[in-house]
Amino acid sequence: MCLCIFPFTKHFIEIIMKKHLYFTLLVILFSATRYFDSYGQGCVAVRQMGGINPLTSSGYTLPKGQFQIGTSYRYFHSFRHFVGSEEQPHRQTTGGGFDENGKEKGNAVNIYSHSVDLNLSYAITDRIQVNLSIPYVHNERSQVLATKKDPNTGQTLEGTRYSVFAQGLGDIRINTSYWVFNPATATKGNLLIGAGLKLNTGSHSVKDEALQLDGTKKSVTMDQAIQPGDGGIGFSIELQGFKQVYKSLYAFANGYYLFNPRESNGTFKGTAAKSAYDYYACPDQYFGRAGVMVSILKSKSLTFSAALRTEGIPAYDRLGGQVAYRRPGYVVAIESGVSYSKGNHSISLFVPYNFFKKRIRSASDIASSVTYDANSLADPVTYPPKKRANGDAAFADYSISVNYSYRLGKLFQKKQANLTPQKVF
Repeated sequence: MCLCIFPFTKHFIEIIMKKHLYFTLLVILFSATRYFDSYGQGCVAVRQMGGINPLTSSGYTLPKGQFQIGTSYRYFHSFRHFVGSEEQPHRQTTGGGFDENGKEKGNAVNIYSHSVDLNLSYAITDRIQVNLSIPYVHNERSQVLATKKDPNTGQTLEGTRYSVFAQGLGDIRINTSYWVFNPATATKGNLLIGAGLKLNTGSHSVKDEALQLDGTKKSVTMDQAIQPGDGGIGFSIELQGFKQVYKSLYAFANGYYLFNPRESNGTFKGTAAKSAYDYYACPDQYFGRAGVMVSILKSKSLTFSAALRTEGIPAYDRLGGQVAYRRPGYVVAIESGVSYSKGNHSISLFVPYNFFKKRIRSASDIASSVTYDANSLADPVTYPPKKRANGDAAFADYSISVNYSYRLGKLFQKKQANLTPQKVF
């Protein structure tokens, strides 16, 4: 099973802290990959969100009329299975089948996610910037076929591992950001606010050939965790800020929330939909990050950063209905990063390590759980209430994000007339 905070994993944002210092910051925004499709780190990762990447050697914002292009790559492998915050290692090494008590051992799901964003930014003014992010994803879901005998042949395929895939265009994102304070004078700190639109350009109903117990393959709809899109049109808000602490040491923080009002995208899990909770949801996503960064070298072109971050999918959307299937949860990570810039070029690497993972109870978990019966209502001591249901999800230990951007400058400039005085003979 996999949580669906996909990836998003969201964007990377680089900030240059002084007018003539190559002080860079590149931020992942859930996220999200997305962002994390795997949502969160694994079946839980924010979908890849793309990036603003306002990198430059002459300031931390893109000057009026200038363009910037970039690309972001994110990878993670989710395999650690959790119910709540409790890890279930037996689900990660099982060869399928059932134990001596007849309980299914699990199918050892692994998710391998690769996502690439192409990013374009344009500065309307020195403080207002428009950003476009076009993602492409390639996701693999590998699992062990549980041991069950075919009623006709009696054949079993115990321990057989197979993979299915989903790849293609993801959900395109467009956003606008605004610096609250004038970047020309606010060299020691500033605040960025932004709003965006997420389109439903990625497919949410990709099919692939899955191995069956009789040895044949059957075309089935892929799990929600690896679909390129979620099927919803959403809107996002974000905040980013930085503040000089001491000389080349800066503190920073940023947050992102994606509102996905659509209740369900109409794709159902399994082979048939038996209830509304069998249809895949279009979930909200969120991301938060705070830390410090410091530049070194005489040129101040090399920057190291450390941050505490969280990303996830909530059990309930802020807007819209809730009657649909999702795997909500979140991760908390320690992120290390390094960025380098020279001229119009900037490159960075970020590796967040997830030290806490939790699969929270979804709306469908709550709806399907039985908490009290007649006996427990009358005598809860003798007949304690039954434990409420909590689904499982797979998480990654870490993700890898690599980013590159190049400042193009002004592409469309009016040609100036030649005003040089001409000699008269």
